[in-house]
Amino acid sequence: MIFKSSNVEVWPGTTTQVVGMNNSYPGPTIRVQRGKEFSVLFENQHNVESTIHWHGLLVPELMDGQPKDPVLPGTSYRYSFPVFQRAGTYFYHSHAHHYTAEQVYMGHAGFFIIEDEAEKQLGLPAGEFDIPLLIQDRRSVNQPQFVYSTNNQDIMQGYLGDLPLINGTPDAYFEVQKTLYRFRIVNGSNARVYQLALSDNSNFRIIATDGGLKDEAVEVNEAFISPGERIEILYDFSSFNIGESVNLVSLPFSGFGNQGTQMDLLKFNIVGNGTSGGTVPQNLPAIDYYDINSAVRTRTFELSHDMNSGPGMHRINDLTYDINRIDEKIPLNELEEWKFVNVTNNLHPIHIHGVMFQVYSRNGSTVLHPKDKGWKDTVLVDAYETVQVLIKFTDYSGRYLLHCHNLEHEDNGMMLNIEIDPATSVEEENASPEGFVLEQNYPNPFNPSTTIKYSVPSVERDLSRTSRSELKSALQNVTLKVYDILGKEVATLVNKQQSPGNYSVVFNGFNLPSGLYVYKLQAGKFSAVKKMMLLK
Repeated sequence: MIFKSSNVEVWPGTTTQVVGMNNSYPGPTIRVQRGKEFSVLFENQHNVESTIHWHGLLVPELMDGQPKDPVLPGTSYRYSFPVFQRAGTYFYHSHAHHYTAEQVYMGHAGFFIIEDEAEKQLGLPAGEFDIPLLIQDRRSVNQPQFVYSTNNQDIMQGYLGDLPLINGTPDAYFEVQKTLYRFRIVNGSNARVYQLALSDNSNFRIIATDGGLKDEAVEVNEAFISPGERIEILYDFSSFNIGESVNLVSLPFSGFGNQGTQMDLLKFNIVGNGTSGGTVPQNLPAIDYYDINSAVRTRTFELSHDMNSGPGMHRINDLTYDINRIDEKIPLNELEEWKFVNVTNNLHPIHIHGVMFQVYSRNGSTVLHPKDKGWKDTVLVDAYETVQVLIKFTDYSGRYLLHCHNLEHEDNGMMLNIEIDPATSVEEENASPEGFVLEQNYPNPFNPSTTIKYSVPSVERDLSRTSRSELKSALQNVTLKVYDILGKEVATLVNKQQSPGNYSVVFNGFNLPSGLYVYKLQAGKFSAVKKMMLLK
């Protein structure tokens, strides 16, 4: 995928300069079967750094597209990871340091849809009756261009437009048959929250949230969706006559600044008697809900702002983002309760990388809107509201992010680094003598084998830090082992006495599943550790 500036037709008869993928706005839709490997080369042909963050996808740290891992102008980076999570509607977008909001606004966003055979057996509308809808707002005063120029008010409330675009189309309409449709809705706006409804106040069924299918299809007549959130709905047009129409709208609500503006989003024109053959499932896959009594600890995150601080006015626990600071260390495989306490009059959609969580309560009430039930990676925290979620990191260790998905708030510092620690000490690296190292530049990811290079130093190289006798004793036996992410040893590649020198050994992962693994080179108390990704 090529990231560059290009001109596309958004409004008929004229062109709009966008900065996105493959000369397309929105970016190309990606569909992947669960259980497959995904790989794409990201080429940055723009004049500033960028990344691709795979929003909602459970991927290794090095594949997450975080601000700490920029792809600089004129360079490229291959994102590769196994797709093992539930089928659902996800998306990708920029997560470049201080450039996220501008690049998303300029067009760097697109769908990432995971499909699986089990979901296909449910009889949901498919093919031309399974419709992704990306909602983004722009400022009509600037048309036909996407002008991104913020002032203090924009940074405080977020960059809000008055003109909704659906899949990059203004004044959008869609011709439908008198039948059941599935709509996959992504709020890809920088800051605007929508209260979705039909203009005739008719009911629709929510069947999925951020992390895929719910455990039941629930009828509602409205649902809030904030930036970063997704819902999937079923809607049946069979009660309409050919020639009639109904609009998908955002209802007015009270919000800070220009939030809550009433909008017509998409007009459905009923044009025929075709049928999707889809049905509303009587049963959806069960969800194993966490028990709050099993949570081993509680963490509290206060969402605040300081009107007088300018840059860094938006904060979490009174901290603004430091790309090098670790703010929370979280054990793998332990259930926790997280409380998000909003002490501001602003709306904060909170997104957490590397995990799916469950919303437990709002202001102490466990009676939740159906949109909050199921697996989530983003949750809207209303003004002066406290939201509790139950969360357990089970897939990858490493550094991930917790941040507000109001992109102006994020770029202004409302983001923390969280480090997921492994369940064992396999990734601990002890101070080692100079020259006792694992090669930095091995292929990562690899498939299915790779050559690991390492070095054993001579005793004379480290007299300043370690006694000669201690070092000599330690280096009498060198081990190089491979562990999975839970700390289980999967291979011993070296276990013998070795004299000083440079060595290499082949690791064959042919019989191992795709995933993140850890090399650990050890001699006595000395160790060196590197992570790698096996893709098949």
